[in-house]
Amino acid sequence: MTNLSDFSADELDQILEAPGAVLRGAAVVDGEHGGIRFLREATAGGLAIRKAREHENDFVRSVALALRDKGEADAAAEAEAAANPAARVGVAAAAAATQEAAELGKPRDPEAEAGHAVELSGAVLTLLRARADEEDVAAYREWLLRIGARVAGAVRTREGGFFSKRVKISATEQAFLDRLAAAVGPDPVHPQR
Repeated sequence: MTNLSDFSADELDQILEAPGAVLRGAAVVDGEHGGIRFLREATAGGLAIRKAREHENDFVRSVALALRDKGEADAAAEAEAAANPAARVGVAAAAAATQEAAELGKPRDPEAEAGHAVELSGAVLTLLRARADEEDVAAYREWLLRIGARVAGAVRTREGGFFSKRVKISATEQAFLDRLAAAVGPDPVHPQR
């Protein structure tokens, strides 16, 4: 079994970031906006990530648990910063807060988000192929693809205008899923998949 402790802090950050990047990429790739749509897609992706805490593969399970722990630590740090604003005093903190505020209301560039997800996923799978067990690589790969598919299929989309039929996965979402599958490469355990 591959352990998370086998990776450097930067490598671990990439391994932990990839599932969320896939979720965000799949959610925004078609350029559609809306609160209900966002909630359905975020919920579908979040459930796929949460269910991995009980995954049969130990590596995927440990990544999902590490994501939960990271989220809890980040929330605690944000609560601490909100409770003690003086702790954020400094030029670097002020610059970061200004950048954060500027980015807060901006809509995400769908192609940039999708491109980041595809690039990061490919890089992480390349890293894992070099340093992890084949079963762990296959399970992590399949997990990323499942997250993308669940998010893409969470909301039916109209293609071709108002009078067109609704489809489960739009052509843009399918193109993203195809790019993601190409980036993560073939299944090392079951090459025919």
